[in-house]
Amino acid sequence: MSVYRPAKSPYFHYDFQIKGRRFSGSTGVETRRAAEEVERRIRRSAALDELDDASTMTLDQAAARWWDEHGATLKGGDRLEARVERVVTLIGPRTPLREITTKVVARAIERRRGQVRTHAKGDKARQYLPSDSTVNRDMIDTLRPILNRARRTWEAKLPEIDWAALRRAEPRPRPTEFAGDDYQRMLAEVRPHWHGMIDFARRYGVRLAELFFGLDDLDVTDLDNARVKLRERKGGDEHVIPLLPEDAALMAARLGRARAAKLKTVWFRERRLPGPGGKVILKPLTYGGLEIAVRRAMTRSGLRAAKGMKGIHATRHHAAMQTLRRTGNLRVAQLLLGHRDIKSTMVYAHAIEDDVRKALSEVHRNSPEPGSSADQKDTLDQSAKTAGADRS
Repeated sequence: MSVYRPAKSPYFHYDFQIKGRRFSGSTGVETRRAAEEVERRIRRSAALDELDDASTMTLDQAAARWWDEHGATLKGGDRLEARVERVVTLIGPRTPLREITTKVVARAIERRRGQVRTHAKGDKARQYLPSDSTVNRDMIDTLRPILNRARRTWEAKLPEIDWAALRRAEPRPRPTEFAGDDYQRMLAEVRPHWHGMIDFARRYGVRLAELFFGLDDLDVTDLDNARVKLRERKGGDEHVIPLLPEDAALMAARLGRARAAKLKTVWFRERRLPGPGGKVILKPLTYGGLEIAVRRAMTRSGLRAAKGMKGIHATRHHAAMQTLRRTGNLRVAQLLLGHRDIKSTMVYAHAIEDDVRKALSEVHRNSPEPGSSADQKDTLDQSAKTAGADRS
């Protein structure tokens, strides 16, 4: 048997080939004996070509096939794979796709909502239930692409699922932006090799995962028409944004050095090897490293406490707010952010409306109210005296 357990997963995985086709993925179970039983079943189905009939596939088989065909190519692989394993476990690895209905998914969502996470810090431990946004991401946004691929690509006849009814209501985000010396104070708390990445995110509003675009996704052959293709937009589409000439020149230089060093990203730092005349090598920057560095900088600079800025995603909000303020064009902001639905971009328009409403409130609060100012009171008093003298 070829089951094994990866270092970062609680579940056993399988990996084998039949008729020149590779089958691999998570078994969704935590014991070797159960994993071997899952693998035997998948081997038997693969040998009989039953896996080509998507309507007869079980969820674990579909998830494994989706991962091989599409999921493994996406960024954030470890986290995505963990979410796939979670949704397979909660619904049931052996559940046939044709039996996954709105009711089945709803029950799995309730089970996910009840899963407690314990966070230990020193001698203290706190327990948390997952937020509604986490439940939506773990269950709906993970399961839906698998079932969609089964229906559209593998031509499986599956029940229609009411995703809108299943989605938990999430609190509307309150976008914030850097003002005054906010950005410089935050940047001062981050080591210099992160600055280029953070500044790129602040200017173009890209998400954390999108910063790690592939070298072939960067087109800087013509600096005046340079562009970069981003793959991790919601909905799965590719999204392309133009680059300013000065940024294109920097990216072109980084691209050349990255290829020479055989790196997969243009984001790296220089490191000199010890010893006299030590050679300078390039070390790639990482997703987790940037996430931690910016989160700490937000806390140390006071922006987390003052404005609720928690991490690198604050740069996306800043880019969106600045673009909308300076252009007044919601469509331009939508194209920059890559939102498929302009309703997502409306969050930033609402934030600007809130600013206007607050300003009007301040003006109203500091303006003299009719009949309440001292000057108006004196005028009324004088008018009353004059009217009294006339009557006398």
